[in-house]
Amino acid sequence: MISLPTVQASGRWYAFEIARITDSRSSVQRVHDILSELIQCFKREDKAILGEKRKSDVHEMEIFYKMFNKDSIHAFQNADKANEADRINCQQGHQIAAVLFEVLNAVSRADSVEVPDEIKKAHTKLVEIAEIYGYNLLPVDPDILDDSEYLDVSSSYRNMHPLEPESSCQAQKQQANDFKIPLQAIKDCTQDFNERNFIGKGGYGRVYQGILSWGDHVNLLVAVKRLDVTGFQGNKEFHTEVTLLSQYQHENIVTLIGFCDDNDEMILIYEYISRGSLDTYLHNPATPGGLSWPQLLKICFGVASALDYLHNHVAEKHRIIHRDIKSANVLLDENWNAKLADFGLARIGLANQQNTFVITNLAGTYGYCDPQYERTGFLTKESDIYSFGVVLFEVLCGRLACVYDYHDERRFLHHLARTCYKNGELDRIIDPRIKKDIKPRTLHKFSAIAYQCLKETRQERPMIADVAFQLKEAMKVQLEDEFLQD
Repeated sequence: MISLPTVQASGRWYAFEIARITDSRSSVQRVHDILSELIQCFKREDKAILGEKRKSDVHEMEIFYKMFNKDSIHAFQNADKANEADRINCQQGHQIAAVLFEVLNAVSRADSVEVPDEIKKAHTKLVEIAEIYGYNLLPVDPDILDDSEYLDVSSSYRNMHPLEPESSCQAQKQQANDFKIPLQAIKDCTQDFNERNFIGKGGYGRVYQGILSWGDHVNLLVAVKRLDVTGFQGNKEFHTEVTLLSQYQHENIVTLIGFCDDNDEMILIYEYISRGSLDTYLHNPATPGGLSWPQLLKICFGVASALDYLHNHVAEKHRIIHRDIKSANVLLDENWNAKLADFGLARIGLANQQNTFVITNLAGTYGYCDPQYERTGFLTKESDIYSFGVVLFEVLCGRLACVYDYHDERRFLHHLARTCYKNGELDRIIDPRIKKDIKPRTLHKFSAIAYQCLKETRQERPMIADVAFQLKEAMKVQLEDEFLQD
């Protein structure tokens, strides 16, 4: 069986959403039926309809658009202009066709191919027929655009693809190259990757501690991440991390010292973060000691500050979506300050629209991933908000997002936390190591904002600036109540 086409992630859900926005009275059943028919064609490899087996996402999108176009033209030609229901259906079909044509353009650009002339002509014909009814392709009134959730998939896709060296400007390339460190300097730093300097590993590769003396750096303690070319992170992720961290710095984001790509190596050199990652302090509630509640609040506020910077302050016209927010990617320095790490999966997007998204292959970590992103393939800044909500509940409950030892509702924290919050039963899942130290007003503020982050739809989730504000308020009332108690 051929796997279901990516067009479902880039076309179907987008079309449904736009149809719902442009005409809330419609169930877009006709679009659903056409898509169902198309999917069945792919499943049975119906050569009579497909002509040949699937070639690519563009190929699938072309076939789908041809089918939709033909059906829409038939609907326009047979519509009763005086019938309000027919007018609504035709307007909806016209607008969805416009959306799907833009999706096809975007997917084609991503694969560096041209949309066939026959499809362009077919779309022109559909537009001409539709204009008989006086319909505009898409909303043009600025007020309508500001008040709606309309998204321009063409400009969004063009401006929101992964950061890659070939798409970066010359200044960005030069800035990244300024961070390049020779392989021999790194070998000297780690004693040729000696096992005595080994401090950790993951799907990406191995991490070594070292003392770097190169350029302006003299006897600098660093962490050296040597990526495994057969691991989960490849060339694209490597260059994404170099590009982002060489341009953007924040006190709560890990500092990139340099990189090396000599001899096909993929090596990243960071400031050494002495206390490891947050997840190691959360996963075992039976461990004595650990982090105090005030320390945890400070860490959460630090992560929120980093996300606020990425979403709202890196530049005037774009934002960064991290795409892999989890406690394992929150490092802690000697003063217990949070440092957000691992930017290999990050994506860059427009920041001058109220709602923007990236059409992308699903990535992230199971248990933290935004369910709306999982269903649709649309990555938004609110996807980071959802993942951060999971981290907030990890901190409160002293456990990780997914615990496979459980075979009931406790396995996934996002489900358990939402249920307990709604039922007023948070007390039974709070980490016993910190429960007695959490002041009631602090718990109320902290749990409320964490719960809002886990809302099912992105429209219901708070902005990261609001999350940061509420966490700062939680820190404030915690200190106030501790002072009053003393």
